[in-house]
Amino acid sequence: MSLETTKSYPLGSESVQSVAYALAKYLDQEKNMITQTMRTSNGYMVQSKGDVNAEWTKYIGLDAALTIDLSDDGDLLKVTVGSGKWVEKAGIGILGAIIFQPFAWTASIGAARTAILYNDVFSFISRYLNAEPVHTDQPDATVRYEEAQIICPKCGAVNAPDHLFCSKCGTKLHEEPRHCTSCGAEVGPDDMYCPKCGTKLD
Repeated sequence: MSLETTKSYPLGSESVQSVAYALAKYLDQEKNMITQTMRTSNGYMVQSKGDVNAEWTKYIGLDAALTIDLSDDGDLLKVTVGSGKWVEKAGIGILGAIIFQPFAWTASIGAARTAILYNDVFSFISRYLNAEPVHTDQPDATVRYEEAQIICPKCGAVNAPDHLFCSKCGTKLHEEPRHCTSCGAEVGPDDMYCPKCGTKLD
């Protein structure tokens, strides 16, 4: 199952370039991901992958990347989020068409966590543009997947959407995100120190 999703937003006074660089900064600073931005033949591409010490690496793999294609579609910003091979920037010149690949993100916890990251990307773009998408192209299988089950973040068991606790290990399924008490940055559930300011976490 591929999680490739496309949404179109009113571009307003912003440019594709400004959105691309703002998104890359968000993924770098807020999600602690290795991020690169490249010019393509029809817009910009933002790629992100987890640091070798970061949680996301376990789910997307070192050679795989979250790939976001941003292009100008008249008065609309067309944003396609999918999985792709990490592209080395050195000497590649201007990229052509983006090739999305169905990496092995269909394993229960990997697909669930990736879907969350997709939603984070689109939520950021909505906030940045102060606009909701006017069109969404998303595979039905992805919609059914997200609505039909909740994946336990600890053991990976599949749970019904109304479950508050995992039926296999008892882990709470709806944890509120943790934030650093000093700088307010979002931190991982197992982090002992804030990755942004170094404050020891409770």
